[in-house]
Amino acid sequence: MTKLTIFNTKLLLAAIAAVAVLGAAALILIAPDLTVQPGGSSPEAPLSPGLHLWESPRSLPHVSFTDGAEHQMGLSSYRGKVVLVNFWATWCEPCKLEMPSLLRLQQKLGDKGFTVVAISGDQAGAGAVEPFLKQNDLTAFAILYDINLASANIWGVKGLPTSILLDREGREIGRAEGGLAWDMPDIEGQIEATIKAAP
Repeated sequence: MTKLTIFNTKLLLAAIAAVAVLGAAALILIAPDLTVQPGGSSPEAPLSPGLHLWESPRSLPHVSFTDGAEHQMGLSSYRGKVVLVNFWATWCEPCKLEMPSLLRLQQKLGDKGFTVVAISGDQAGAGAVEPFLKQNDLTAFAILYDINLASANIWGVKGLPTSILLDREGREIGRAEGGLAWDMPDIEGQIEATIKAAP
């Protein structure tokens, strides 16, 4: 085997190795699949880049949830307010991490025509959620249940946590996929501006 052939062989092997490394890196960089199933384990979802506000409101299909007593209810009782609907579960670690900031956001903006409604996807319903909320002093905002995540699926929720911002007429005006620090000045400012602009 000539020196040139040996050199070409080494070059080819090095190229193959580089392609393999780059392919593995590409796989690592692919965003994780955030689809979750009731009672499953939530992946470590990355922080959302932010709250994405749409250029114009989007109508949402009618859905219903249940309250702690398992009564069916929609969100019509919140009409007239800007509502942040947060889909979460106690088995979802990114969900639990963002809950305290949702509470602080509710406390800051709750008297300005705004409210947070947290929709739990826990299969055990209130039996799993209420002890968690009490233990973590998170009882200041409304909790509803979507045990089989059927309503979340109708609204196009791909994973938990997902938060959907509704205007005073119940139309979607923004969405965040992934966990957020909701009381950060830029996020809080976006929501305050939305409250002021909502007719």
